[in-house]
Amino acid sequence: MKDELQIIINIKKTILKLDKIVENFNRNESVLRDHIKKEMYKLLKKSYMANLIKEERSLYQKEMLIHIKMLDFYLRNAYKKKLLSQKQLIQFGDHLLQIYKMLVGWIKSEKKKESVSQN
Repeated sequence: MKDELQIIINIKKTILKLDKIVENFNRNESVLRDHIKKEMYKLLKKSYMANLIKEERSLYQKEMLIHIKMLDFYLRNAYKKKLLSQKQLIQFGDHLLQIYKMLVGWIKSEKKKESVSQN
């Protein structure tokens, strides 16, 4: 299956990079590691759903925003616990920001389509 949406490609790249980093978390931080992984995969799943299920697209896009906010929280928490370096936090923060901007643009374009179709 070919991914046509750039946002999906960016999410996958971020998952692959983040997966390598969180595997090195301390054993006693397995809960935080698992939460980060789950949120990333949920974000990817919701992006596929938003792309494929047009009737529910708006809902899935909003859920994607929630997953991004939760990931941001988890990554900041990992930084405070010294599981991530400042450089890693900035790097993943930039990745999430890019995904967030793409998502907001996608939501705005969908709203424009809806307003045009209603007129």
